[in-house]
Amino acid sequence: MTSSVLSFSVETELVNQLDHLAEATDQNREYHLKRALARYVDSELRYFRALTEGIADAEAGNLIDLDAVKAKWVTHAENRINQKGGKQS
Repeated sequence: MTSSVLSFSVETELVNQLDHLAEATDQNREYHLKRALARYVDSELRYFRALTEGIADAEAGNLIDLDAVKAKWVTHAENRINQKGGKQS
């Protein structure tokens, strides 16, 4: 696999934190930066794909009533509370 070099400025405090992390994990800066960048790009691409799909659905008229969405999330929240044993009256 070919590689490219990236160069950018970062606040000193963030570099210090990165150095502490590298030392604590016995890894180098590059390891953590590559890992962080890969996770970030993956997350942003998933978000962008979901957003694009949502826009396409909306343009096609595949919409859900707002009250139905709210009811679903209220039920979801109530179920989570009940599962944790914090049943409320």
